[in-house]
Amino acid sequence: MPSLRHEALLELFRNRPALAAELLRDALGIEVPAYAEARAESAELTQVVPTEYRADLVVQLWENTPRLAIVVEVQLSPDDEKRYTWPVYLTHMRAKLRCPTVLLVVAPDAALARWCGQPFLTW
Repeated sequence: MPSLRHEALLELFRNRPALAAELLRDALGIEVPAYAEARAESAELTQVVPTEYRADLVVQLWENTPRLAIVVEVQLSPDDEKRYTWPVYLTHMRAKLRCPTVLLVVAPDAALARWCGQPFLTW
C-alpha cells in the first residue's frame, strides 16, 4: 500500500499536472515541447488486447543469473516504426530479466547503419 508521503507527492501533480513539465524544464534543464494543456491521465498500463512484439533475436549473457540481454535486430531498409518498437523490446527484456539490456542492429551498408545509429528518444 502506498504511503501517505507517496500519495501526497502524487497529489501535487494530480492537482497541477504542468508541474511535471516545469520540473523537467526548470530543475533538470530538459527541453520540453510547447504545449497548450497538461492533463493528469490514467496511469494504468495494462493492455486489454495484447500487442505482439517480436524481436529478431535475443541473446542472454549469464553467470548464475542474467548479466546482459542483447536484442539483435537485422535491418535491411529504413523503417520509422522501429523508433517506436525498439524501445519496447529493450524495456520489456529489462523488466523480464532484471538485467541491463542493449540493442544491436545489424545493417548491410553504411548509409543504413547511420540511419539505425540515430539515437531514439522515448519522449
